[in-house]
Amino acid sequence: MLGITNVTVLPNGCRIATSAMPGVESLSMCIDAGTGGRCERASELGFSHFLEHLLFKGSAKRPSTRAISQPVEERGGAVNAYTSTAHTCFYAQAPFDAAPLVADVLGDLYLAPVLAPKEIDRERKVVLEEIKMYHDDDAAFAADLAQAALWPGHPLGRPILGTPASLARATADSLRAYHRSRYTARGSIVAAAGKLEHDRFVELVRPFAERLPAGPAPRFVPASKARPMRRLAFERRETQQVQAVLSFRGIPYGDPRKSAMSVLSQILGRGMTSRLFMTVRERHGLVYSISSEPGYFADAGLFQIYAGIDPARSVRAMGLVGRELRRIAREAPGRAEMRRAIHALVGAQRMGGETSSSQMSWIRDKVRNLGRIETPQEVIDRISRVTPDEVRALAAELFRPANLSLALVMPRERRETPEDHLDAIAL
Repeated sequence: MLGITNVTVLPNGCRIATSAMPGVESLSMCIDAGTGGRCERASELGFSHFLEHLLFKGSAKRPSTRAISQPVEERGGAVNAYTSTAHTCFYAQAPFDAAPLVADVLGDLYLAPVLAPKEIDRERKVVLEEIKMYHDDDAAFAADLAQAALWPGHPLGRPILGTPASLARATADSLRAYHRSRYTARGSIVAAAGKLEHDRFVELVRPFAERLPAGPAPRFVPASKARPMRRLAFERRETQQVQAVLSFRGIPYGDPRKSAMSVLSQILGRGMTSRLFMTVRERHGLVYSISSEPGYFADAGLFQIYAGIDPARSVRAMGLVGRELRRIAREAPGRAEMRRAIHALVGAQRMGGETSSSQMSWIRDKVRNLGRIETPQEVIDRISRVTPDEVRALAAELFRPANLSLALVMPRERRETPEDHLDAIAL
């Protein structure tokens, strides 16, 4: 379970959160910028992700990627980063006594990147290859189609990586301006977990955290300004499977029905005993993989079902998925199924915080989205109180024809049409 947690807010607005775990030998630390794909203007598409790459290309103290990563790796640790729709996170893990080094490396690259034009041009080519890689991955491309169809004309529907055209517009000046305006104290969270003392850790990070400009809190276009969802998005290509993503607009992060959403997903598509897995794969043998997953933003959410399907039987598979969605929207789950789902979620919650990296991610997420560190026991208590009727009512709200968007990547030569797949779901 969670260690001893504390949060300090510096005068400039930067938040520092820790979870002390005396029984481990590691320390995991991250610096989270409250900017991601949805915070970009149309002219800045892909800038958050591009900057994530470029911050590793040289900083004020360390002029190269090797100079940034080697000192941490020599201690047995690692340093990395990722960009999401809502934020960008730079993180490292190392033995606990390397905390001063980790704090200095992450603080330096976050605060003072060089952004040399030569490195920008070189890394632009790398990101272009990354874009091609995801485009050639049928499942990843179907997921991108699904996002664009779910949030048409809105930043939530744009590709996080950007496009070749948007990357071509990125210059040293425009990227520096983006860094100055988004990497601010009010938007930043420093989180750490492991063998540490909160007050000493605050003093470690204070030298760079206090230098961050106060700046504004993260801003984004509200999800309510998205156009109505597109019912169908597809691409035919040379492939041997149909990759399908069924998407529904859902609930935001702070919605009290989030626990019911977790139970709903567990019953429908989490694990080998879920309804979709047992029906579509085990009983009918139509897929190798099928799963469901909710997602949450500050002001919106989604629920998605992913499947890789035999093209000759993909319409039939969509019909079976639709049948399960109609059933759970019409009939509340039984006591035994509810008990199994809740026990599975509680068990996963209890095991999920055993490492310093998982606790670091937990406290970062809670401070970012709730403004406080919620405990795993609070989440467990809410999940344990979910009723079958709450699950059914949420399913009935989500799984409506007007709330369905289907994305497909499918073989060129098949007679079945995208419309056949959509019609087969028959909500």
